[in-house]
Amino acid sequence: MTDKIDGRSARRARNRDVVIESALALVAEGDDDPSVERLTVKSGLSARSIFRYFDGLDDLRRAVIARNFERVSPLLQIPDIGKGSLADRITRFVDARVKVNETMSGTARTAYLRAPYVPLIAEDIARYRKLLDTTVRQHFAPELKKKSKAEADDLVSLIDVLVSFDSWDIMTRQHRRSRSQIKRSWTAGLEAVLGASKKGR
Repeated sequence: MTDKIDGRSARRARNRDVVIESALALVAEGDDDPSVERLTVKSGLSARSIFRYFDGLDDLRRAVIARNFERVSPLLQIPDIGKGSLADRITRFVDARVKVNETMSGTARTAYLRAPYVPLIAEDIARYRKLLDTTVRQHFAPELKKKSKAEADDLVSLIDVLVSFDSWDIMTRQHRRSRSQIKRSWTAGLEAVLGASKKGR
């Protein structure tokens, strides 16, 4: 009996994983919020089977978003965080944020759209943003230490907005800016708000 239960649990986990990976594949193809119909084709599972593994579409969306965030997390790790000249730190920071936003773009749109209606997705986003906040404070600690607490908090918020997914989405989809153009713009913006000068660089 135990073997049967273990077998069912393994099959359930395996099929659940198939659905999540199928959804991520569709997102990578440009479908930010795949329909059940497309998921059945991609996964080879029936709609009835899919909803045997998830408690509705929002549960499925959250699982897909969580899986993508897991993959994005290593990209948030900036090599030698907080070390080097300001110019060097800005370059590494911008490189990391560009990679993160490129990787999470599809699922991020879905996450932000569903967050007002799904508290668990909103909590996931809050945890993610807290991680980003911590990274900014560590990487630009020398500059932040020169500020009052209020000024430092303002600066962290401004940096977050400058290189946020929202900024990436607007610049790529509305302004049609290329990857290199965005990197150039973000670098110039960070140099301005962090007080970088040609002499200080």
